[in-house]
Amino acid sequence: MSLPSQSSRNVSRSSQVYYRRSRKSPIGRAGAAVVVLLIVIGLWYFFIRPNADATPDQGEQLATNTDNASPTGNNDPASFTPATNEDEDSPTRPLPGSGDRPNTSEDVSRVLGNNANNQPIEISNRTPNSGTPTNTDILDTASRQADNTRGGPTESQTPSGSNPASRPQIEDRNTARSGVQIQLDTARRLISQNDYVGARALLSRTLVNANLSAAERQTLRDELTRINQRLVFSAAADPRDPMTEEYKVQSGDSLSRIAGRRELATHWKFIARINQISDPSKIRLGQSLKLVRGPFHAIVDKSDHRIDIFHGSPADPSSWLYIRSFDVGLGEADGTPVGDFVVSANKLENPGWVNPRDAREQYAPNDPDNPIGEYWIGLTGVGESASHTSYGIHGTIDPDSIGGDQSMGCVRLANGDIDIVYEMLAEHISRVLIVP
Repeated sequence: MSLPSQSSRNVSRSSQVYYRRSRKSPIGRAGAAVVVLLIVIGLWYFFIRPNADATPDQGEQLATNTDNASPTGNNDPASFTPATNEDEDSPTRPLPGSGDRPNTSEDVSRVLGNNANNQPIEISNRTPNSGTPTNTDILDTASRQADNTRGGPTESQTPSGSNPASRPQIEDRNTARSGVQIQLDTARRLISQNDYVGARALLSRTLVNANLSAAERQTLRDELTRINQRLVFSAAADPRDPMTEEYKVQSGDSLSRIAGRRELATHWKFIARINQISDPSKIRLGQSLKLVRGPFHAIVDKSDHRIDIFHGSPADPSSWLYIRSFDVGLGEADGTPVGDFVVSANKLENPGWVNPRDAREQYAPNDPDNPIGEYWIGLTGVGESASHTSYGIHGTIDPDSIGGDQSMGCVRLANGDIDIVYEMLAEHISRVLIVP
């Protein structure tokens, strides 16, 4: 039997040997750290990164793979009810300019000048929600020029002891009309100085004045359309326009991936359109692209058979930037409902169609005789309009129906117009307000 001193020494030596053998080398520890880091990156990639970062060309494939859609008719007066796997409870992305609509159509009708009393509205000078910088010098100077041109009351008309500068500015229709030309002249002067962004802000602000005549509104829309042809629909990006940006194509990019990653709230085909790209699969590494950031919204004016596209918060008319208008066809017997809608996920290219009034009348996708044309934009009623379902915006094979009331309740656009609107309005985000 060993002595206690020997036993203790043996145990101590054994412990030391075991301890030395169990120690890990620095290389092993570094390897473990790398493994942990890779696991963290993998978790971020699959669970935390934005869903919009799609695989290359996914958007292009999804945009054209609609042959398997199975639209079905129903008893709703709308002309088409495409089938969809949409989750109606899916959240809306909180993008700039995606605020709620005014509560009632009267609010927007008042802005559009359709109110019975033709009362002017107040336009705020605060920075628009769309991110467009408020050029107060431009707007205030234009307003002062307009006021000076209209002329104030003479001294005999001014109440004794009153301060003309402190009096409320009350304008009748004649003085409002005289000011439109001043705003137009100011905008054209800004354009001559290459300030298209300032000109658009000025004229958009003028357009929401409820005290304008129909002819004046059309003049403003025409001028704004010319401005936006350069700012929005051309390949040139204005560095002062927060709605646009310049992007360099990176390795592995596709137009759909770019649209998703940059959260443009527009279809990837809109990038191809404004950059005049005929083959989206042939974008080049390092190629410079102009991107236009949405969301865009729309107002359908039934009395004028017109749809206006604008950028800005739907709830704040002072932030609206007018983009473009298109003529539309509407429902027969006043079948197009007035109300507030959001674009649903049910957006289709080359959809099939079943006549809800006669199920025997059916058209397969890509059928040239399909009455609803090549595009369908589903609309879902919100708020007080929630009862309106199965309505939408679509094309037509009957161009003569544009400007008339011949549909089953939906909004029709001509070929060449419907595709632009399809590309600009975003699912779950873009609002469409239909007013009388």
